[in-house]
Amino acid sequence: MQTTESVPEANVRPIAETNLTEAVRRGLEPAEALSRLGRFGRNELPPPRREGWFHRAGRQFLEPMALLLLAAAAVTWFGLGERVDSLAILAIVSANATIAFVQEGKAANALEALRKMETPRAVVRRGGRVEEVPAADVVPGDVVLLTAGDRIPADALVVDAHSLEVDESMLTGESLPVAKDPGAVRVDGAGTGEQPWMVFSGTLVVHGSGATVVTRTGADTRFGAIAKGLDEREPQTPLQRELRRLTGRLGAVAVGVAFAVFGLTMLRLGFTADGAEQAFLSAAALAVAAVPEGLPTVVTVGLALGVRRMAGHGAIVRRLPAVETLGSTTVILTDKTGTLTENTMRLDSIWASGCFAGALENLPDAVADSVAAVLALNNDATIDPPTGDPMEIALLRGVGRERCERIRAGSPRLAVVGFDSTRKRMTTVHAFGSKALMTMKGAPEVVVPLCGRIMSGADELPLTDEAARAALETAERAAATGSRVLALARKVVDTVPGDPSSAEHDLVLVGLAALRDPVRPEAGGAVAEAAAAGLRILMVTGDHPGTARAVAAEVGIASSDVPAVTGSDLRAAGIPDDPLSASVYARVDPDEKLALVVALQKRGQVVAVTGDGVNDAPALRRADIGVAMGRSGSDVAREAADMVVTDDNLATIVTAVREGRGIYDNIRKVVEYLVAGNLSEILVVVTGLVFFPGLGVPLLPLQLLWINLLTDGFPALALGIDAVDPGLMARPPRPRADHLLSLPKLGRLLARAVLIAGAAVASLMIVRFAWHEPWIQARSTMFSVLMTAHLLYAYAVRHTNGGRRVRWNPWLLGAVGTGIGLQVLVVGLPALQPVFGTVSPTLREWALVAAAGILPALIMTVWRTTGRASGGRAA
Repeated sequence: MQTTESVPEANVRPIAETNLTEAVRRGLEPAEALSRLGRFGRNELPPPRREGWFHRAGRQFLEPMALLLLAAAAVTWFGLGERVDSLAILAIVSANATIAFVQEGKAANALEALRKMETPRAVVRRGGRVEEVPAADVVPGDVVLLTAGDRIPADALVVDAHSLEVDESMLTGESLPVAKDPGAVRVDGAGTGEQPWMVFSGTLVVHGSGATVVTRTGADTRFGAIAKGLDEREPQTPLQRELRRLTGRLGAVAVGVAFAVFGLTMLRLGFTADGAEQAFLSAAALAVAAVPEGLPTVVTVGLALGVRRMAGHGAIVRRLPAVETLGSTTVILTDKTGTLTENTMRLDSIWASGCFAGALENLPDAVADSVAAVLALNNDATIDPPTGDPMEIALLRGVGRERCERIRAGSPRLAVVGFDSTRKRMTTVHAFGSKALMTMKGAPEVVVPLCGRIMSGADELPLTDEAARAALETAERAAATGSRVLALARKVVDTVPGDPSSAEHDLVLVGLAALRDPVRPEAGGAVAEAAAAGLRILMVTGDHPGTARAVAAEVGIASSDVPAVTGSDLRAAGIPDDPLSASVYARVDPDEKLALVVALQKRGQVVAVTGDGVNDAPALRRADIGVAMGRSGSDVAREAADMVVTDDNLATIVTAVREGRGIYDNIRKVVEYLVAGNLSEILVVVTGLVFFPGLGVPLLPLQLLWINLLTDGFPALALGIDAVDPGLMARPPRPRADHLLSLPKLGRLLARAVLIAGAAVASLMIVRFAWHEPWIQARSTMFSVLMTAHLLYAYAVRHTNGGRRVRWNPWLLGAVGTGIGLQVLVVGLPALQPVFGTVSPTLREWALVAAAGILPALIMTVWRTTGRASGGRAA
């Protein structure tokens, strides 16, 4: 069982303990939970059915191209009696099927690993402690605590609820949230949507909080019953669908060319049985060689492995299409707290009695005691162990553990009115001798107007308008430096008010506490890297404008003198015509954040948005890339997002953009390598048939199949897992409409194919017409040149950044080196020469193979480099 993590009780809004039994207040004992996990099993659905290896292996031989070759082998064996040719065809078909089988297995394993990366968590009470555990470790009888944003881990009975509402639309289709009531009258046979006393696995808490006792887990839940009848399949991404369409179109072209080759070959060889055999085999082999049938599988492997690499950097992709969009992202709307800052608040300074102090010890005793009392009492956190809101923990640390315990022991809490975004303050009431002490902390602009007096040394003086204005100006200046400022107030009353909020007036302003959330050290570098990559970063936060401006200036998003656009500005004037005219948006609510996303998209921007709360879900879902926070984010936010960042860090998001660009770049390399190389084979065969009648069949069927086997498998896979180009983030974002194979790109790939085919045909002409060697000698040389040029073309594809150094790829070196080595054996070994129709090359022919094989890749690399240097578009 995975380890648990202690979580702050305050974070789950603890239930009213007096309403619950001792068993529910304590929860299961850890030993009992472990025992039940062994008895009931893990709280997860059975894994989706995966195709068995036997069926997957057999399916490789049922692909159209494999069937075509099997038919050719049968004709060769039974009709023509050519046993050697037939066995060679079968060997190559088997080798192709084996490569496809291995690649599909890697893709399936990688995708399965992706499904397991994002581990859902649940907050439970065990042995009287609140802990966070993997949702798979939840067992029947567990007490699960829920709050807004949580995904419910199992079917459970509601035992306590505070305005608890659950979205059950995934089970019932009901769009409105369902209010939960533990006291509701239970009706036998009630439907899923008619049970307010129950919550169900997989549904989402959208409001309130509560406590539940688990009744069913795993496949026994309502969600599990539905899932049993489903056969989960990994949906294809738009990119994969585009590649399958591309393969189909190339297949149609190849079949058309194959028919033409069949006709031309028959004309060349004559309408005889032997001519028909050669024509049929040549046409079939060319059709197979011309179609990159392994392209979708190779891309799937590269995509999945690339996403796993992203996960290693802390970015978990929940939906594969997000990878394609990352390369096109132009704008990132980022939160401030936790994303640009460390989200570890500390008490930075205290303003009291008209002066600043870095710590309580620097204040007069009477003032320090009053400030410490408010900080310690108006607080739900604990300091040992540290549990609760990070801001409140920071306040307690400023007081000190022993002093805090002493203050709390002397003034137990009697009532509380919690903080919320509307009140912007928290009020507590405590025993204070024969009277009661009311304390308040909150936003200065809210608390100061509720005060009638101000503490000055040991005295309380009337709070004049001038003194109130001075306090607010002090708070504003502190906020402008990036601090979060809280106003502290107190008041002694004769009796405990029935409604503490009714007594929130005529308080004594004790002082101001400034807390600071340090900027992440890597944030500035991430912003600079994003800017170099053509990415615009906008800060969109609910925090104070001054704080937002200060942090934005520190990390390099905007200078400190640039004003922030506030939520009130947006409500008054609407979204700016050009949302990019501002870099900082402060005091923004979720609706305004969504409106910003929509406005940017209407201007053609590809938008990534970060978010962590339930209210961020609409903006996350509407964004082109929704990025949820893994540490602080709610389950609702994660469900709406395309990607989860495990460390809530902007630098991780920028890294994910770089990795996403790299994944797409590798896919582009694979497509360019396979399409141009396979087109070159078609060009060689057609050119030979049209212009060299004495040659007969330009490339024998087995030669074409051999080229296809060595070039379309492992070299393509090696390109698919290539290292990220070091110059990738110096390029602007890829245009959204930039498809892998637009007409201009097809034209450039055709030009490369002509170059490769030209080198092969030129070698044929040199050997036959300049050196006056036999046609078989010329064909063997052309065969080796075509193979070598196609393999080395992979290196030309890698050099896409204008000649910058590209990191070494040992897998590609191994694939290309192995391919060239096997080609040398096929041409040079006397035992294999009759099978492949080759003869031993002379020394000068080996030199020609080396020169002509290298030349196309060399020309392409130089062409690309000089084209980029001159600002043109190189092939």
